[in-house]
Amino acid sequence: MMTIKKTWMVLFLSLLGLGGATAAAYDVLELSSEPSHLASKSFLYSINKFDDRYFATGHFGHIIYSDDAGASWTQAKVPVRSSILDIYFPTAEKGWAVGHEGVILHSADGGKTWTKQFDGNQYAQEGLKQYQQLLAENPDNSDFQYYIEEMEFAISQGADKPLFKVHFQDENNGAAYGAYGTLVTTTDGGKTWLSGMHKTENFDFRHLFDVAPTANGKLIISGEGGVIMEGDLANGSGVALPSPWEGSFFTCVVSSEGDIIIGGLRGQVFRSSDNGQTWVAVNKPQSSTIIDSLVLSDGRIVIVGQAGSLLVSDDNGASFEPLLSTGKAIHGIAEGEAGNLLTVSAQGVQSVAIK
Repeated sequence: MMTIKKTWMVLFLSLLGLGGATAAAYDVLELSSEPSHLASKSFLYSINKFDDRYFATGHFGHIIYSDDAGASWTQAKVPVRSSILDIYFPTAEKGWAVGHEGVILHSADGGKTWTKQFDGNQYAQEGLKQYQQLLAENPDNSDFQYYIEEMEFAISQGADKPLFKVHFQDENNGAAYGAYGTLVTTTDGGKTWLSGMHKTENFDFRHLFDVAPTANGKLIISGEGGVIMEGDLANGSGVALPSPWEGSFFTCVVSSEGDIIIGGLRGQVFRSSDNGQTWVAVNKPQSSTIIDSLVLSDGRIVIVGQAGSLLVSDDNGASFEPLLSTGKAIHGIAEGEAGNLLTVSAQGVQSVAIK
């Protein structure tokens, strides 16, 4: 029997601002994000670059973008006040963003304006219909009855499951990943979203924190409690891979040579050179929990300790050395211009020089 497990990690995420919202905050799905001249200096979770435009996401529905490498920022028009945790653009114009309350947003104008495609309430209601239909078509498969019960429970809880990550293969095919094993997929650019939980080997419904495209055309998915899966957007599946550790992995990245590097609790980092079949511990200095990772344009890999340490590898993730320490918590990084990194934190966007 599959069971839902709540761990201390939920508290940890809540302290970072990544946990689910309370019932009193559910109306944020009906409230537009308010313009603020301090948006680029407020609490931000993620930063990414797509083509020549940078995007950062944060509290109160904030999505900001920059066309001058972070020198100035413009706040996008967003129809919700949910915290936005991640963003992805498969094309210059079409992008998706995800966050608290299970919200999925879509932009068709390069991130200047956004519309809501999906949220946690729809996830539960439409998921219930989906699994009722699957059970009717497959009456001998008792798993579908179990997912029906899970969706009924989700309806009773409301939109309480955040989505941590979104990834698209192209402008039609994508997926969003979140708390308690939440996985929804689309093949029509978000016009419809379907639950993919029954296609993943994540039977304890552990949180799914990060994804990265691999050299074999699949995805590496990292999550709570040592979860590592190989994802396939073609069929929405997630196949469990051997895991080197029982702790949570918050970030994963693939080197320019195809090596997979995963990092997480207690500063643990592991590397695989065979698409996740075997893993070795990475030689690195002691650090805080690893929460983000990035491949630079020169092939070096940077990993981020939650307390503000940045470590760098010039051997495809086989080892890491200290790069610098900001002395304060960092939530995410992106490569800037002229030898710098852009970081986001509770203080907004900042630029730090690197060698």
